[in-house]
Amino acid sequence: MQRYHPLLELAPRDVVARAITREGMDGSVYLDMRHVRKDLHARFPGISKFLTKYHLELGRYLIPVRPAAHYLMGGICTDVHGRTSLPGLYAAGEAACTGVHGANRLASNSLLEGLVFGALAAEAMIADAPAAVEGLLAVPATTTEGLTSEAATERWINELRDLMWKHAGLLRDAAGLQQAQRGLDALAAAMPRGTYRRAIEARNLHAVASVIVASALARQESRGAHYRNDFPQKDAVARHSIIEHGHLQFVE
Repeated sequence: MQRYHPLLELAPRDVVARAITREGMDGSVYLDMRHVRKDLHARFPGISKFLTKYHLELGRYLIPVRPAAHYLMGGICTDVHGRTSLPGLYAAGEAACTGVHGANRLASNSLLEGLVFGALAAEAMIADAPAAVEGLLAVPATTTEGLTSEAATERWINELRDLMWKHAGLLRDAAGLQQAQRGLDALAAAMPRGTYRRAIEARNLHAVASVIVASALARQESRGAHYRNDFPQKDAVARHSIIEHGHLQFVE
């Protein structure tokens, strides 16, 4: 990490994640805590128990590490009470775009966000209940004709996951993002059908992936967790990328 940031492994998480990714191109990357003399089992009981399954131990061995996508910064546009543009739909936490995280996530902000906006959204739901129910869309009748099997749906989801990690991950560029768009178009032709949970989740994942790629391709700068190898500099003005009805625009 001394090649990437003076704070070493305590640098902002996007810096650390990109450093691991770059170093991982040439081999494995490890977390070295062998110099720590404190009781790491007591301090990190969860990860310690997990590592025992692989015959590893904090403080004794090098621990292989790699980045993982486990949160969102952005999401569905809401007001401060969690209301979206669709009557009856509310969003709070990482599903919502409130600006709490900015271009990078601060540790534990998600807890505060859930406490504050979760409560505000609940109050708004109670206040809006009669009007919201009237505005809900009717659920269409379902049919079992042409349903995608659960096994095929899982394979489709894995393909989508691999595509996004490879071409829209921590280190992005125009060529990779365009490849991701082509891959998403191909996956759309075989979109899982059905109303069981994983099929619905698959379609939602495709929708989210599509807006992520479109926004990343349009944003020709690097800011926070969004990093473009071909546009490493940050623009002077911070802007949100908003997609509505398939149309993308940037707003300050």
